[in-house]
Amino acid sequence: MAVLRLSFTNLAEATSALASGTGQACDYCSTEAQQPQRPFRPWRTLTTTTTQEWVLDLGSSQTAHVIALVNAGFTSATIQGASSSGLFAAAPYSEAVVLTCCPFNWRYQHTHLTTGFGYRWLRVKLDATTSTALTGPAAGSTYFSLGGVWVGALTSAPNHLRIGLRARTVLPKRDVGPSHGAWMQRLKQGNPRARLEGIISASADAATPGLSDELRTWQGLLGQAWAGDYFFAYMSLGDPSQGYVVRWLDDPEWVFTGRTAETQVVLDEVVGP
Repeated sequence: MAVLRLSFTNLAEATSALASGTGQACDYCSTEAQQPQRPFRPWRTLTTTTTQEWVLDLGSSQTAHVIALVNAGFTSATIQGASSSGLFAAAPYSEAVVLTCCPFNWRYQHTHLTTGFGYRWLRVKLDATTSTALTGPAAGSTYFSLGGVWVGALTSAPNHLRIGLRARTVLPKRDVGPSHGAWMQRLKQGNPRARLEGIISASADAATPGLSDELRTWQGLLGQAWAGDYFFAYMSLGDPSQGYVVRWLDDPEWVFTGRTAETQVVLDEVVGP
């Protein structure tokens, strides 16, 4: 069974947060990576021949349980944390990560679950000797790029997605042509995105439905998902590429059977313009 972990506030998007980066190209500035809900408006470097970095000043020391790299144009990086930008040379927090291609949206990404990150400054360091540049699934670019970063607390849902978990690739398209069965032209209308579907369950108080701890917690999480428009979801399946910025599509409709309540969940990846 897959454990669902959620993050509702992206510290990278806070008004006090300020991003910077080396070699940033015109129209691909470092602030673009502060909006992971727009992964196709990336930060981009001018070269891959020297070490590059994307740096985020969070304004004050912040505790983060997850640091996610979205739609990355590289295969490896070092995630670092420090109390001052001048301390990265001997950063007290430094973790090397390897990015793989997500099987459901075909983009390189990574969900890094932190251990003791509580710093003001965050750096994503790209080493010219180890970070292979990408243009997508194929290598060979002359720049590094990063579509977005999510930094935040992480909440584990109170129960598993336990029935019929399905992951699919949504392909925005429209087939046009004659209606009598002749050849049709396929028009691509956007970028592929992931969608997760399953059933969540909660223990319920049969006498007063809605008052049990699990059901109340689930409804609270749904309320946070609604309030924030989008959020980060990570399925703990042993694959760090399967973390997504998503929206919760379906209205929660709980079906009670004895002391158990169930509802469907559909999480649709956000790939805004």
